[in-house]
Amino acid sequence: MSNIIKAVSIGLGTVFVASNFYTINLLSKKSTLPMFDLPVSKYSTYEIQADKEGYRILHRMHDPRIIVSVESSKRPAGFLGASKAISTKESQKIAGENNSNTQNNNQLTAKQIACIKEKAKGESTGQLIGTSVATGTGLVTSLSNVPIIGWFLSGFATNTARREGGKIGENMASDFNDC
Repeated sequence: MSNIIKAVSIGLGTVFVASNFYTINLLSKKSTLPMFDLPVSKYSTYEIQADKEGYRILHRMHDPRIIVSVESSKRPAGFLGASKAISTKESQKIAGENNSNTQNNNQLTAKQIACIKEKAKGESTGQLIGTSVATGTGLVTSLSNVPIIGWFLSGFATNTARREGGKIGENMASDFNDC
């Protein structure tokens, strides 16, 4: 009986060792096609055609589809409106995005001004809340008790909380007001 157990054990061990070598052999074989690790951004596009004879890459790092519209209008100008001034309005936006840059003779539109004001309000409120959280939770107090560098750590924590709170507040105000 013990000879049968030894034979079965040796047989199973041999099968497991062989299967491991076979798996390692399969994993170590390299593909005949080349591997590509191209940089990718939000607006990058690339096209790869690869076969056994070679490959071809077409890559554009910043390739957004831009929608442009130009409007021109004439309005009275000069002494008693005797001449006409041409006012040009250009707007550009990337296809699929709501954000647009509109300029009218290098002047901001009312919506852009409102968005700037709302972002500023959100940033200042966020900075106030960030500073309050850092000081109110006891973080600054506990950091100031660290020997030798406590004054630095507490100031750094307060400033970091203020800055990050400002960023969060600005983003929230921008999202809430569709800017």
